[in-house]
Amino acid sequence: MKWMIPLIIVILAYVLYLVFLLAPGGGHHEVSGVGELVQGHLTDHPIEPVPVTANDNIILKQLKALNNGIAHLNESFLNKKIFGIFDMRITKWVMMLWLCMLMCLCIFIPLAARIKKEKRGSESKWVNLWEFLIGWVHDEIVEPNFEGKYIKKAMPYFSTLFFFILFCNLLGLLPGMSTATGNLAVTGGLALLTLIGMIVVGFVKQGPLWIYKGTVPHGVPFILGLLLLWPIELIGLLIKPFALTVRLFANMTAGHVVILIFIFLVMMFETYLVGIGSIIGSLMIFLLELLVAFIQAYIFATLSAMFIGSSIHAH
Repeated sequence: MKWMIPLIIVILAYVLYLVFLLAPGGGHHEVSGVGELVQGHLTDHPIEPVPVTANDNIILKQLKALNNGIAHLNESFLNKKIFGIFDMRITKWVMMLWLCMLMCLCIFIPLAARIKKEKRGSESKWVNLWEFLIGWVHDEIVEPNFEGKYIKKAMPYFSTLFFFILFCNLLGLLPGMSTATGNLAVTGGLALLTLIGMIVVGFVKQGPLWIYKGTVPHGVPFILGLLLLWPIELIGLLIKPFALTVRLFANMTAGHVVILIFIFLVMMFETYLVGIGSIIGSLMIFLLELLVAFIQAYIFATLSAMFIGSSIHAH
C-alpha cells in the first residue's frame, strides 16, 4: 500500500506536465481579453497533433508522441460522428475522466484487498482515511435513503458516484487541468444514470404500473390522476435529473470563472497593488472551491440516493 501515494503523485504529475506542455503555445499562449481566457479554460477541444522539434528533450518528445498518437486516432478512426450526432474524438475532458477512473482503480482495488486481508482492521493511516470516508458515505448518503438489504446493494454505486465526482472536482483545481464536471455532457450523463436508476428500481420493486401508481398519490380518483396529476408528476420526474445536471455544472463552472477573472486583473492593470489584491482574492476563492468540490459531490450523490430510494415505495 505504501507505493500507492507515490504512484498517484507520479500519474498526476505526468498528466499535468502533458496538459501544460501540449496546450496551444506550449503553455504560454496569449489572450486578448478575459472572455477568451475564460472560454479557453472552460471549453473542450479534441486532442490535435503538435510538431516535434529538435530542441525538445526526451521527456517532451515522448509526451508529444503520446499526444500525436491520440490525435491520429481522432483523425483516422474517430473522426466520423456516430449517427451524425455523437462526436467520439478524444478530448482533454475525456482524458480527465480517464484519469479520475484510473485514480479510483488505483486507490480502491488495493484498498479493498488490504481491508479483506486484515480482518481485525488496519493500522495504516492511509487505509483508515478511506475507511472513514467510505463509512461516511454509508452513514450520510446511503443509509438514510435505503433500508435493510438494499443498503449493501446500493453502496457500491453511490460510493463510486461520490468519489468519482469528488476526484473530477478536485483535479480541475490543479493548474493545467480541466474540470470534467464543468461539462454539461458529463453532468448530464451522470444525471441520466440517476434517472435510469429511478425507473429501473421502480419497475422492479413496484411492477409495470409504477410509472402511474408510484408517482400519483393514493386515494386520488383515477380520471383526475391520469389527466391532471400524472402529467405534472411525470414532468417532475424528468426535471429531477435536469436539476442535478445544471446544479453540478453551474457550481463547478462559477468558481473557475471568478478565479480566472481575478487572475486576469493582474494582466489588465499590470500594477503590484492590483496584483496583490487579485492574488489574495483568487486564493480565497480557490480555498472555497476546495470546499465546494466536496459539497457538490455530496449533494449530487445524496439527491441521487433520495430519488432512487424513493422509487422503492409507492408515492
